[in-house]
Formats: sequence, C-alpha cells, structure tokens
Amino acid sequence: MLRPALLLIISAKLVVPAYADDCPNAQTAKLGFVLERQGTKAEVRPSSDNFVHVVNSYPGGKTQDVIYYRGFFPISRFDDTARSINIPVSDLRTVFPLELKARRALTYAPARPDKVGDLISLELTVTGQEQMQLGTCSYNVLIVKNRFLNAAGKATSEHTDLYSRELGFILAKRYEERGGAQTTMKYQSIRPLGKTSPL
Repeated sequence: MLRPALLLIISAKLVVPAYADDCPNAQTAKLGFVLERQGTKAEVRPSSDNFVHVVNSYPGGKTQDVIYYRGFFPISRFDDTARSINIPVSDLRTVFPLELKARRALTYAPARPDKVGDLISLELTVTGQEQMQLGTCSYNVLIVKNRFLNAAGKATSEHTDLYSRELGFILAKRYEERGGAQTTMKYQSIRPLGKTSPL
C-alpha cells in the first residue's frame, strides 16, 4: 500500500500543466496547431503530399479556407465573397528545401472562377534567419524575401516572409515602409490544435 506522502507527490505531478508540451514542434505540428493574433485565429492542419489546409477566423464571424503548398505558397483562397486560385506553371517541388542563401524562382497564374490573369514571376531569396517569440514559444525562422514581377519583368511588389521550417508555416510577414522603416505582422500566440489557451 502506497504511503500518503507518495500519493500526494504522484497527484501533484498529474495536475502540473505541461507548458513545454504546449509549444508545437516538428513532430506535433503534423497534428495541427492554432495561431492567434488580435482576435484573428488560424487553424493549421497539415495534410498529405505537402499541402496545408488553414481555416482563418476573423472578428465578426467571417471565415476563409486557404490551401498552401508546404505552408508557404498559397494555392487557393476561398471565403463567402471571393474565390481565387494560383495556378503554378513552375514545379513547386523545386522551391524546397529552403535554406540559408537559397535563391528560387517560380511562375504562376492568378485566377478566379471566371478569369485567368497574366503570369506572375516570384523570386525568392533567403537572406538570413532569426528567433521569433510567439507567446511562451520560440522558433527559428528563415527570412525569405519575395519579389513579384509581371509578365514584362517589372517588379510590382515585395515583402518578406518569416518561415519556420520546423512548423512548415509562415509565422510573420515584414513590409518595407518609406524612409527605410519596417512593419512586421506576426502572430502573437501558438498552441496545439484541440488545446485551449491557459486562463
């Protein structure tokens, strides 16, 4: 028969929250995770063949379904008001693996149900890496510069993705402002799918 002191120790161990387990990693991320930022929630569900399904929920009740290749390139984006598809002309598999100093390029056609747009070229350059904090969780992210060019080869826009290879997903986007300033739009917290946030 167990002594009361030993029973107390075992009980205490059972009720201590496992905060370390609340940070998704390369293994647990395959089961899905939730990212949140200022009332917006993204439920990320990796699936087979390198595709990732994300359900974005916004304040006010609007939802959006997005399919990504490797959690990086958006293939389709559907909500109750719009539908868009990016039709790859290049082989997306050649973009990965992303690593430091990698340079990649791909071409795709943006499309809606009633129209296919002109081809767009996307140049990707991995310029470095940094640590990113999401709540109590920390991740190493690649700094991936995106440069978009139209069919005539003229640059139309640029932004930077902060991509976690561990999670297989973009955790933030960075934009250059006039005067050299930068704005980073990032998620504020992360947890495994199916777990509620601590009070």
